[in-house]
Amino acid sequence: MIKKLSSSDIHWRDGVPIAPEFDDVYYSLENGLEESDFVFLEGTNAPECWKNKAHFTIAETGFGTGLNFLATYRKWMESGANGRLTYISVEGFPISQKSLEKAHQAFPELSYFSNQLRAAWPPPSPGFHPRYFENGKIQLLLLFGEATSCFSELVAEVDAWFLDGFAPAKNPAMWSDALFDEIARLSKPGTRFATFTAAGFVKRALAERGFEVSKTKGYGRKRERLVGIMAKDHIPYQPKNKPEWAALGKGQGGPTTIIGAGIAGRSLAAALKRRGVASTLIAGEKSSASTVPAAILAPGFQAGLQPTSDFVTSGFSHACWLPDYADAWSSARGVELFASTKEEKSRFTRIKTLLNWSEDWIRDTENGLFYPRAGSLDSSAALDAIYSPHNINYDTITAIEKTSVGWALIGQNNTIETANLVISAGAETQKLLHNAHHIGFTARAGQIEQIVECQTNIPNQNLSANGYVTASLNGMQTLGSTFSDYAEGSPDIPSPSLSATKEILEKLQKDFAIGLPEAAILTSWTGVRAATGDYMPVIGPVPNWEAAAEQFSLLSKDRKTTGLGPMPYQDGLYLLSGFGSKGFQQAPYAAEYLAAHLCGDPLPMAQSVAAYLHPARAFIRKIIRGGRR
Repeated sequence: MIKKLSSSDIHWRDGVPIAPEFDDVYYSLENGLEESDFVFLEGTNAPECWKNKAHFTIAETGFGTGLNFLATYRKWMESGANGRLTYISVEGFPISQKSLEKAHQAFPELSYFSNQLRAAWPPPSPGFHPRYFENGKIQLLLLFGEATSCFSELVAEVDAWFLDGFAPAKNPAMWSDALFDEIARLSKPGTRFATFTAAGFVKRALAERGFEVSKTKGYGRKRERLVGIMAKDHIPYQPKNKPEWAALGKGQGGPTTIIGAGIAGRSLAAALKRRGVASTLIAGEKSSASTVPAAILAPGFQAGLQPTSDFVTSGFSHACWLPDYADAWSSARGVELFASTKEEKSRFTRIKTLLNWSEDWIRDTENGLFYPRAGSLDSSAALDAIYSPHNINYDTITAIEKTSVGWALIGQNNTIETANLVISAGAETQKLLHNAHHIGFTARAGQIEQIVECQTNIPNQNLSANGYVTASLNGMQTLGSTFSDYAEGSPDIPSPSLSATKEILEKLQKDFAIGLPEAAILTSWTGVRAATGDYMPVIGPVPNWEAAAEQFSLLSKDRKTTGLGPMPYQDGLYLLSGFGSKGFQQAPYAAEYLAAHLCGDPLPMAQSVAAYLHPARAFIRKIIRGGRR
């Protein structure tokens, strides 16, 4: 369900930003940046603590204006670190981009870093929001929501903690036993922490959870503060998998091969490359759905109960920011959604209220809603910017086989062996995957039309309803789209049909009151999309179906049964597919999640949300309902 997240408007007192919810300062009256360096960076022994580390993870309780992140970003770059940094921070009251800019003006020495942050700033939408800088050397994972809840959903191993959630007396929720439990769960022997407070109950709570705690000199008028390190014999709490069957286990690393060079496959290859992992990307001879001439990012948010809403909103905002899309957007930015009925207009109003986004993300219009940061993409330009076509291997893979060390890909030209195999082959995925019926894939054919811009009465805008119109891309505008069942055994690429053309033109007239003769159509494009029964993609490791059926059979008697153990998987086999018509909107975010799992990085998606995207979800539903497997 779309959940409203309170955004915070900074109050100012003598030039210092104040959080109105807690009547506390975001940074020191003396020198905020100097305090951040002293309390948190020096307090965790930075930059020595990350020296010679391939990957270092910092987690923070309270992002605020992002000052600690900016100070860390600068220190990391100045230190000449060769590894990667992941900075995780939670924020229950995200401030606006405009307020961020005003707060950052106090620190002109950080302007390069603060400009990067503001350009990547998400809307105040609950969930996990990954962003990256310096070609992936710096990863920022923003968790928007209540701190304990967000951290309970996180899968990560933290190297250092910045405990900075306003004064304990003014914001006790950020210093609760439940949050300290999560901090301990996410820590490991040697994990450091630093905080500005020296409160006795904070010291005791951290010590009780395995930290060796010391008092040391405070900053400015604060006499003391706390620092510490997790004891060597610390045994972390077990992750609270939500649900148990969706636990991923650890990514096993090693060479990775990806079948499918559409938006999903290329996004994954790029995400792995940013993490220093080489991959082999294979494209077949058959055209993928990602080769559609233009892709429109028109979000279909729901106002009802949707457990995947966090994925949909995070994926959309991630795509709107994605640096690789920068030069692929249409000449006119933004998408207007048209409501076809009064009921739909009312639903749009509810969505806008629940989202609680600023006008630079969503606006009311006479016709419905306008998303200023959405738009249409030149798909070819976007794909090539994400991952160069010169780095793609071309071969048609006809079968995959398990080997003693991984997987063998049987191609028309070669046989390739790999430790890890990710199938992102769109509609071809189910032909390669044994027992693919457990996934619930469906193939959906579609057709679009293209016209020459300015040759008709169609405005140069992105419009969306039952059909859609894109703004100009390469002198063309695109009209879409049809959806029809695509039976197994049909031609690889369906031929354009006059009936589909007529259907698209009828939508154009009905949705936008734009009449267009068939003679105005310059060309038609057809393709086949991979979709699922619940319209959500499939992301993650592929189960060992036979073992899983036996292990989870008791769910058919009681769906709440626990203690059945983790899901058994086919080692090294993964899926990233089933995006339907939302690939350009959702696949880049999904690829970040799968790449993080493969590399053992913190996962940029809540566990309970990821369960609804898990390859076993349809399979488990059938067991619970007592259906045949």
